[in-house]
This record gives sequence, structure tokens and C-alpha cells, in this order.
Amino acid sequence: MKLTVLTFIIIVLGLAPVALAQKDDIQRVSDLILSCDSLLYDQPQMSLELAMKANELANSVSNDSLKAISLNRIGSAHWSLGNQMQALEKIQESLQISELNNFEEIMAKNLGDIGNVYATCGLILDAIGYYKSELVIQKERQDTLRLYTINNSLGEAFLDLKNYDSANHYLQSAASFLVPQFEHLHSIYYYNQAELYFMKDQSDLADSLIALTLSNAQQFKSKQGIIRANQLRAEWELSMDNRTKALRHAQLAFTVAKASKVKELIYMTSKTLSKCYGKLQLYQEAYEKQLLYEQYLDSVQSVTIVSELELLSYYQRLFQMRVLESKNTVNKELAEQRQLIIQGLVVALLIAAILIAIIVLVVRELGMRKRELEKLNSFRSKIFAIVSHDLKSPIQSVSSVIELFHQKLISKEEIEPVLPEVRDKTSNLMNLLNNIFLWAEGQMEGENLKKETFELHETLEELKDELAERLNDKKVVLNYPSAKGFLVHSDPGILRILLRNLIVNAIKFSNQDSTIEVNAVRGEKTKVIEVIDYGIGMTPEIKENIMKGELTSTTGTAGEKGNGLGLALCFDFAKSLGGEMEIESVLGKGSVFRIILKSQHVEQ
Repeated sequence: MKLTVLTFIIIVLGLAPVALAQKDDIQRVSDLILSCDSLLYDQPQMSLELAMKANELANSVSNDSLKAISLNRIGSAHWSLGNQMQALEKIQESLQISELNNFEEIMAKNLGDIGNVYATCGLILDAIGYYKSELVIQKERQDTLRLYTINNSLGEAFLDLKNYDSANHYLQSAASFLVPQFEHLHSIYYYNQAELYFMKDQSDLADSLIALTLSNAQQFKSKQGIIRANQLRAEWELSMDNRTKALRHAQLAFTVAKASKVKELIYMTSKTLSKCYGKLQLYQEAYEKQLLYEQYLDSVQSVTIVSELELLSYYQRLFQMRVLESKNTVNKELAEQRQLIIQGLVVALLIAAILIAIIVLVVRELGMRKRELEKLNSFRSKIFAIVSHDLKSPIQSVSSVIELFHQKLISKEEIEPVLPEVRDKTSNLMNLLNNIFLWAEGQMEGENLKKETFELHETLEELKDELAERLNDKKVVLNYPSAKGFLVHSDPGILRILLRNLIVNAIKFSNQDSTIEVNAVRGEKTKVIEVIDYGIGMTPEIKENIMKGELTSTTGTAGEKGNGLGLALCFDFAKSLGGEMEIESVLGKGSVFRIILKSQHVEQ
């Protein structure tokens, strides 16, 4: 008995130092985490180093809670530095540990932090989904600090989407948590509220809140607050056409951001500074800052999934940078030419006159190129706008359904009712992609038509088979008796695409049990193909917009949605064939789309 008691005492005395050492390590991890949080925004590199030390200690004491917290802080520090791939990796590791151990508080913060990563990468809708997931948990827990933070984040996300009502709703919710113990964070709220008023053209309110943001940031030495306040002040001064003042604030914001080494702040302030230089016609400086913005933006957004949307977004940004580079080149050329003029005046009046004439011709040529560039940029911007709006929605819908099914949150029986909607969205997506690819192909091929003589009836037969499902859905009959024996000399591929788009449009706006007719008419020097529907017709305003080539979106008789790109391309295709297109329409009675092929493209 004495031996047993003695053994027990020895064991306890041996374990006591181990337990005390472990307790000390746990306290050290907690202290390191608090330091990480205080340095996250203004000294993210230091925050990262402390978080990594905390994670080493957490692993040594085998404490899952501390592991999850330290991994979260490592991810947050990477996010603040702009290392989004590393941030997402560490936060997801933390989320996995917290889900396995049911650490609700840590799990909730991880959801919000993943939202921060997606927001930084420009995937705003995904970010909002994660923010709302955290919001649900924090409302139950009544965590005042996180409720303040997450409502601010949601307000900022909806501002990015220009959804001002929703942004105002969440910012007002954040305002309810403006308590003294969070005063050091108030500059975040003031900045978001100032940006909301600025975007809504309420300049006086925006001006006051910008000043309040700067005052709070300076009081608590918040570098991020100082940067954001000066950046927004620069935008505000630009809107008031105070270009020199705007440049001063933009330079200050950029200087502080560069010193912080936070990628997101650097590329954000670079863009504003580039805009200020551009307004002052300092194109070299504007180009350099725009280039810096592009480099940082590509680095920050390296985590995004490679998709058509991101590729188009990338090329749009690249195109804008090329425009700025072109302006810089033009500015240099003009400067060189002015120098030549000065030298020419010294030599002789005759040489000066010749040089002036050359400059006039060059400027005129540059003006023509500029107008062509602006016209091309306008049409591409329309296409980018359509793709950014219409491409992501069906992809997200299909992805959501697959994810729900993969996680076994929805059964096969429950998934069947949504399959028609998914099918419709993917069908619309394919139509959009086909039109985009056709437009792109046309841009590359130019006037290289492959003309041949063929019978119109055969083309319409193929289209009828291809569109059989759409015709049957509305019980629409497609008739084309006059097409038999009607020969056309043109590019069969482009004409087929043109006819397909017009017939699809006619089906969209036809009523149930209706008829679509394709008439073929021979003229003296033309051949005319008419696509006639007896559907809802269109107003004169819509018709005029379509004739101008504007992208007009109208809902079909069965709720079909589109973006107007198909019809806009029809006019381009008709011109590429050397012909033209006309429209006749009566509201409530139907429409006639007439393709007129001129003599050089028809068999005489």
C-alpha cells in the first residue's frame, strides 16, 4: 500500500512540471494571437510571423483549438498581404479542423475570412454567400465585434455590385454596433458609408464622412484608414475637377500603401493615382501606375478558377492598358514632331511649312485611328458586359446543384424539378458562347468569304431539324415553300448562322400554335430572304434600337431570356455578305426581318 502511494506521488510530481509548461505554452499562443490581430491591417508581415510562431506552439501542445485559431490567423495575414492562394489554403485547413471538432466560433470566422479572399479576387457573389453564412452563426452567438465586422463587409460587397439599397441596409446594421470599445475600427464604417454617398452623387455627405474617416484613422494610427480616406478624397476631388488636389491625395495614399507592402492596397491606390495622372495628361506616369496596378491585380487574383469570364475580364483589362499605352505613344510622337517644327522654323520657312503639313496629316490619321479604336472598344465593352452578366449565372446554377448533390444535401427526386431550369440556362449559355465565338471568328477572318452556289431549301431543312425541339415546345410550324429551287451565291456558313439567329428570334416572340414563314424573292439585282413571325411584334423605339445595333434584351412569350447579341450580330453578318437587313414590325401582330443580298453575292 505504501509503495502504491509513493509511486502515485512520484508520477504526480513528475507530470506537474510538464502540465505547467504546457499551460505556459497555451498562454503564449493566446498572447501571440492577440498580437496577430492588432497588427493584421497595418503590419501584416509581422502578423504573419507571429501567427506562424503561434501555430508551432499549438502543434507542440497538440491543442486542436489553438491549431485552428493559429491557422486562421496565418491565412488572415496572407490575405492582408495579398497572397490569396496561401490565405485560402490555411483558412480551409482551419475550417476543416473546426468543423471536425465543432468549434463554432472559429468555424464562423473562417467562413467570413474565406469571403474576404473571394471579395479580393473579384468573386463578389461568392463572397456574399460566405459572409451571410457567418452572419447567421454570429447572430445566434451575439458576437458584437464579428457582427460589426461582417455587416461592414457585406455593405462593402454590395457597394462593389452597385446595389446601393442592400449596401445601405448592411451598413446601417453595422452602425448599430458603433460602440466605444470598437472606436479604433470606426474608420472602416465611415469609409464605406462615405463611398456609398459618393457613388450616389451625394457629395456633401461624402465629403463630411471622408473627413471623419481620416480623423479617426489618424487618431488611432490606422494606415489602412489613412490610405482609404486619401484615396476616396482623391476620387472626390476628381469629381469636383480639382485635379492637382486629387493628385496630392492619391500620391499620399500610394506612398503609405507601398510602405505597408499590402498588395491589395498598392494596386488599389495605383489605379487611382493612374487616373489622376491621366486627367493631368501625364500619360507616361499614368501608364507606369496602370502597369503596376495590372501586375498586382494579376498576382492577387491568381487564386481564381480559370474560366471564360476571367479570361474575358483579363483581356478587357489588358485592352484598357493598351489604350493608355497608345495615348502615351501618341503624346511622345507629338512632342517629337513639335521639336521638328521648331528646328524647321530655324532652318527655313519652306521646310517649316512642309513639316506642318506632315503633322496635320499625322494628326488626322491618329484621329481616325482613335475613332476606330473607340468604336471597337465600345462594342467589345458591350460584349464583356453581357458575358460578365449572363455567363456567370448559369455556371453558378449548375455548380450549386452539383455541389448540393455531391454533399448529399439534395436527393435525385429533389433535383429533378430543377433540371429543366438548369437545362434552359445551359442552353442560353451555349447560345451566348456560340454568338461570341462567331463574332470573334468574324473579327479574325475579316472579308475572307467562302462563296459558293447552294439551294436555300437545303439550309432551311437542316435548321428545321436542328431547331425541332424549340419549335415543338411552342407548337410552332416553320414553312418555307418558296425556298425550293431558290439558288443563292454566298458564304453558306455565315448565311446559315444569320438565318438561324433570325428563326430562333422568331420562335422566341411567337405565341403557341403559331407559324413562322421564310419567303425567298428574286429581284432584278437582288435576292431577298424574309423571316416572318406573327408574334408580339415590337415598339418603334425597340425597332430603332435594334437597327442602330444596340443590344436590347426583351423577354419572350414563354419567359425566354436573352441579351440581344444575336440580332446585333445579324446586322454585322449581313454587311459582311455585302448586303443589308431591314425590319418591319407592328406591335401585337408580328415582325418581318428581311435579308437583301446584292448582285455580287447572288446568282444572276
